[in-house]
Amino acid sequence: MKKKLSVILTLIMLVTAAAGVCDSLFVDNRETDKIYPERLNLRTEPSKNGAILGLYYTGAEVENLGQENEEYTKVSIGGLTGYMATEYLITKEEAVSRYGEDSAFGECRAAEVDLTGMWMTNLPLYAAADEQSERLATIDNGASVSLVGVLDTWAYIAADVDGQRTHGYVPLDTLTDVGELKVSIVAGRSADTRTFLYDAPNSRAEELMTLKNGTACFSLFGRKEGEWRRVRVGGVSGWIKYTQTDNLYALADQPRSVVPYYPLLMQTKLDALLYSEAGDKAKPYMTLGKDMKVEVLAECGDYAYVRTLEGGVGAYDCGDFGYLRLSDLTLSEASESVGVAQADNADVPVLVMEMPESDATMLGALCPGAQVRIVEYTQTDYVQVALGDLRGYTLKNEIRILTQDGEQRSAKIPQRATTLEEISLKASPDANAKETETVAADTKVYMLGKFGDMAFVQASSSVGLDVSDATQDHTGFAALSALNAPASATHLTAFVNMDKVNLRNRASSTEGQIIGRARTGERLRVAEYGKNWSIVVTPDDLRGYIMTKYLDFE
Repeated sequence: MKKKLSVILTLIMLVTAAAGVCDSLFVDNRETDKIYPERLNLRTEPSKNGAILGLYYTGAEVENLGQENEEYTKVSIGGLTGYMATEYLITKEEAVSRYGEDSAFGECRAAEVDLTGMWMTNLPLYAAADEQSERLATIDNGASVSLVGVLDTWAYIAADVDGQRTHGYVPLDTLTDVGELKVSIVAGRSADTRTFLYDAPNSRAEELMTLKNGTACFSLFGRKEGEWRRVRVGGVSGWIKYTQTDNLYALADQPRSVVPYYPLLMQTKLDALLYSEAGDKAKPYMTLGKDMKVEVLAECGDYAYVRTLEGGVGAYDCGDFGYLRLSDLTLSEASESVGVAQADNADVPVLVMEMPESDATMLGALCPGAQVRIVEYTQTDYVQVALGDLRGYTLKNEIRILTQDGEQRSAKIPQRATTLEEISLKASPDANAKETETVAADTKVYMLGKFGDMAFVQASSSVGLDVSDATQDHTGFAALSALNAPASATHLTAFVNMDKVNLRNRASSTEGQIIGRARTGERLRVAEYGKNWSIVVTPDDLRGYIMTKYLDFE
């Protein structure tokens, strides 16, 4: 009797266990890091020693093939069979109870198909992680998909195909992150910072490229997310070492102009071949004509990895990407405007230097909020700007770079002045320079800057420059003596005429605390001119009040 009862109990247990087999289970990693969420391993064996077949995000649906032991359950997903840790698998009922019926639990991780620089406009969705497998559908560039799992160089995704949710495989390199993490700009602490792109996430990996400041990177998926950053530059994928990830500036939804570094502009000497892979004519390539301008994104041996200027300077998701021989390139001639620089250093004037060096001769200074043309993005901390025919250099971190109409300008607006007589605007700060425009007496103009005894002005009813049309600038140089201009727009810089002059936190000799001292001959920038006291900023960025009688204004 006991034997029969034992057999019956055993059968009941088997039936009960079998009832759960082939039901769906869902991955629940219960992660707290929303930027780099956890993934659950699919292993070849029901133990931690089993090789990893793939990594799956929370929400991935698997077929339950039965619990193998106390720790692992045998499952099937995407045509693969293996073992997952039981504690991270839950039923649909548990998922609804834990996350709610209307939650996005089953969406896994958001991703986007982005084929920028990859010489493709769409890609196949494969039935297996194999290019020889069945093609289930075609996915267009820009499609939003759900990333379910990562299998070495393949991604297992869910995509909407003709109204049906379809699962399949695409190359992992074709998917980018979304939102704030999608695009980052290489922006090291100095202009000569070198950021390396490696072919694998380890310290012994091969260096694929040396990335230039200003280069845009698309964030990709892969193992070791968070320790190393996996990115794609144009069509080249690789890893950035965790010690250099601080060199990446997350662009998010901000305009490109907030990042001071732009890639170096060069141009072709003669007709040149743009290769999709360095020197490989078997791969797609195209011919670029003579004097074609390109942005240099990275260096790779005898080649430069470049982007053609479709979409304008600083664009990152358009144009043709590929390799050009360095010997085919020369520095771009800075003859045309490639953007607008707006003086954006709070209320402090922006110096214009003769050369891109801090100790170079000062040509003049821009008033806060003033806009001028950019003619070259150098690989130093400066950009070259044009004021008519005058060329000079301003620090990148003291200007707002504008490359498209509609980008957000600084709220600072240059002050107005009035012409005392009919004047002719000049192309450079020289009374004998060519005339650009005649302005009637009593015309209001904007004070953009001071250069010697001349002012750079804009004779327009509205402030600001049209990024795409330099013919509408109406700018030029005029003698200060021909303008009724506010002192704060003409007293932009000054020299200290007495040694060890006190710098105070208030405009008072008795109540103002001494916060520093200025030396004879030291150049100061004037944030606010006053008859008795002026607010100045020292070369060390110390800001305070100084008695105006101790200043000689340039």
